Amino acid sequence: MRENSQSILRYYHCRVCDTTHEVSLQKKISEKQSKFPFSYFFLHGELKNILTTLYLDNDLEIRGVDVQKLTDDDIFSKDQVVSITSTLVREIEDLRKENDELRLKLKKTKKVH
Repeated sequence: MRENSQSILRYYHCRVCDTTHEVSLQKKISEKQSKFPFSYFFLHGELKNILTTLYLDNDLEIRGVDVQKLTDDDIFSKDQVVSITSTLVREIEDLRKENDELRLKLKKTKKVH
């Protein structure tokens, strides 16, 4: 992965899989946060059965890490489901807004030409 003007790379070492991971974070994710540090979730591992929660500050620096190997018995707690769902809903809404803006720009560009 490469860092660009819209993303930043961060690294952390997972104690569960004993691997250092490179994580590409979109810089805009911190803009919509009201509290810091905020949670950033992702799954990894051969079976995508390791849930990692990164706690990120306003500059997207990792301030804490929580790693949990998921089993069939304890996939997600209620708090984790609420937090993950909230994050996904915010991201979906952001993508919808960006899509609407791009469609409008495209429409305006087509009118000019």
